[in-house]
Amino acid sequence: TDPDREGEAIAWHIAEAARLDGKHGTPKPRRVVFHEITKDAIIEALKEPRDIDQNLRRAQEARRVLDRLVGYDLSGLIWKKVRYGLSAGRVQSPALRIIMEREREIRAFISHKYWVIEADLAGVTFTCSEEPTEEKKMQSILATAQKESWKIKSVEETEVARTPKAPFITSTLQQTASSRLGFAPSRTMGVAQRLYEAGLITYMRTDSTNLSKVALAQAASVIEAEFGKQYHQFRTYATKSKNAQEAHEAIRPTNLSLKSAGANDEQKKLYKLIRQRTLASQMADARTLRTRALANVASESIPDFAANGSRILFDGWLIADPEAR
Repeated sequence: TDPDREGEAIAWHIAEAARLDGKHGTPKPRRVVFHEITKDAIIEALKEPRDIDQNLRRAQEARRVLDRLVGYDLSGLIWKKVRYGLSAGRVQSPALRIIMEREREIRAFISHKYWVIEADLAGVTFTCSEEPTEEKKMQSILATAQKESWKIKSVEETEVARTPKAPFITSTLQQTASSRLGFAPSRTMGVAQRLYEAGLITYMRTDSTNLSKVALAQAASVIEAEFGKQYHQFRTYATKSKNAQEAHEAIRPTNLSLKSAGANDEQKKLYKLIRQRTLASQMADARTLRTRALANVASESIPDFAANGSRILFDGWLIADPEAR
């Protein structure tokens, strides 16, 4: 069964239905938990069976009660006002409240016009530090900028380290698959389910960013082989949620040395995304060289213009496009 609260409740119900309570000669039920469908993980789990966690089972029952307390009355209203068959519960109802509060703020916002003034100088775009709200002021800045000479006041270069993101959890996998692959959350989870069932990734419903010792060792080996030893950096990530299920791992490939996997194109795309994020989480910081040039027009009547850009530094090589990493 699933390695979470629902899975614990399912295990308990199976034991109840089979009348396994350890009394009157019946065997005592034992729970085996694994988060990846691989031979090693299953054998290891079978070596350490445990009792059914009654606290997790009760937590699942509490969630069911909350769904009924919050959802039953509201669902009836939704059926009448929106569409029959829709449901509401402990998650959807507060989420709807947050969305509506934000929508009221948006509607109450008083908009106003302003101008963003940019100058393209020899392929470098400079942006005016002032955003005028009056057309007369905007025209004045443009007129002065066009007839006066430009001077570079200063050029500053600073090196900034960019730390990789944590391995995927359920929500970040859905967000990234949506932006990178155009997958809806339901499609992402369906594809991930197939990858999990095929033993290619770990359990895909998790809010923990932990990686096992086996995964960390695999990541180090693959990074050193594919990119070089200098690009590996051991990292651990703290889970932000106080209620995160820390027994779970982050979503990762079960075998990181496998570059491509999946039965079809969409499975291969999602697997590649998961593998890249897992490896990146154990790599050294990207070093970005950030340049800021400040220019002004000879006339003192208009504000400064600034141009900002960044380049990635890799062992002395400069890459103009930061997305190249």
